[in-house]
Amino acid sequence: MPNYRERSNGERPDEFRLGQRRVAGSDMSRGDVLVEEPPGIGREDLLLRQEWQLALRIVASKGFCKSELLQKFLLYVCEQQLLGNTHEITEQRIGTQIFNRTTDYNPGEDNIVRSYARLLRKRLDKYFEGEGLEEPLRINIPRGGYVPVFVRRADVQEPFSKISRHSGVGKTELGGHFGKARGEPEAAAEVRQITSGTRWQPAWLSVFAGLLAGVLLASAGWIGTRMLQEKGMQEPAHLVWKQLFQRNRTTLIVPADSGLGILQNLTGQLVTLEEYANGTYLSDVKSSPGLGLENLNDLRRQRYTSVVDLNITAMLARLPESAESQSEVRYARSITTEDLKSSNAILLGSTHTNPWVSLFEKNLNFKLEYMPEVDRSFVLNEHPVGAEQKRYVNGTGTANRTYGVIDYLPSLDGTGHVLIIQGLNMAATQAAADTLFSSEEMKPILKQVVRPDRSVKSFELLVETSSIGATAPGAQIIATRFYP
Repeated sequence: MPNYRERSNGERPDEFRLGQRRVAGSDMSRGDVLVEEPPGIGREDLLLRQEWQLALRIVASKGFCKSELLQKFLLYVCEQQLLGNTHEITEQRIGTQIFNRTTDYNPGEDNIVRSYARLLRKRLDKYFEGEGLEEPLRINIPRGGYVPVFVRRADVQEPFSKISRHSGVGKTELGGHFGKARGEPEAAAEVRQITSGTRWQPAWLSVFAGLLAGVLLASAGWIGTRMLQEKGMQEPAHLVWKQLFQRNRTTLIVPADSGLGILQNLTGQLVTLEEYANGTYLSDVKSSPGLGLENLNDLRRQRYTSVVDLNITAMLARLPESAESQSEVRYARSITTEDLKSSNAILLGSTHTNPWVSLFEKNLNFKLEYMPEVDRSFVLNEHPVGAEQKRYVNGTGTANRTYGVIDYLPSLDGTGHVLIIQGLNMAATQAAADTLFSSEEMKPILKQVVRPDRSVKSFELLVETSSIGATAPGAQIIATRFYP
């Protein structure tokens, strides 16, 4: 999970002020365009920014997905830059926020930030030379500092405004709407082109070939997207998303409160839903050895979630059904029981990090039970069938084995639907989500739960996977429950 602190952004500005500057390290010789950026945006607007979406695609790429520190590093500097907090992007701040150095550590003696910055620049270059070759926007971190620069690549023909339609979304402090700009001034989209004079005098043949290749790639991409969308409309899984994302009913996507999980782990005090809902746990929790008051207050005030939950949120946002619905991302501390009564909901995480799940536990057969010892929490199987186990614990039988659960249930008012995606750790949660989004894995399941009227019955799935760091290399459904 991102381990950096969020800072209050103060009042949200009514308009953006534009500024232009050439930054050392930007490759203007390639015809790049420096994107004019506002001095700061509201946190709720961060989710919709193409620059933030690009950062999320990068941390999910092959070069970054196995390095949590590089992910945190990039997300931290991008978030602070987009929020206008460039004064927070210093070697000292990065060391304390990302690498857990003490506030009085000496960067001159400890070069961990500089070492990772060099690696980060190399990985960014590699991404834009490979997976991100067709990205219309590029992130540069000029040497001598750590403030990221967003540069539009003039040689990529895809309209920049289309990225948000197909890209991942997410942020550390969550809250906002999918697919709807929230009053962002048109002036914020203006850019200034900074190029050398020779850039505009290439050989005519190269220009023609480039344009032709761009048209062919765009056409192929459009046709491929349409084919995938039409195929998705015919898949049984489409019925689940169709019931969850409705035009006449809000769908709340609620990522886990990772800060709550850390707080409980450090203090050994479990927080009930009632304490969480009324906020009393924030004032009642006492500091303990190894947990200073400053860090305790940080966990109380800030809103942390995991990269895995951001990735799942991005997967949900890319669904065609989501784009056409009233979908909102809400942080767990920002919702109420009434919200869950009147809305469909997708809850990410177990009761340990998302206490709202406890409202539905009485209807569940597979329940995640929290234990204070690391990696000793388990899945309780209330009513085992056949050779099923009563408890599924991390590492049982095979090293790194872990478990996730998918629950599809009626909403609190009985007129909507709730989807719960949870796991014993981040890898298990990701494996559960990957299973849900896999047509091959879900096809036999959905054949059993689709009614003649094309509605979907309630069901529970127990998913087994192997945990390597925070990633899940593969998963399989090992137990199911179906309800009328």
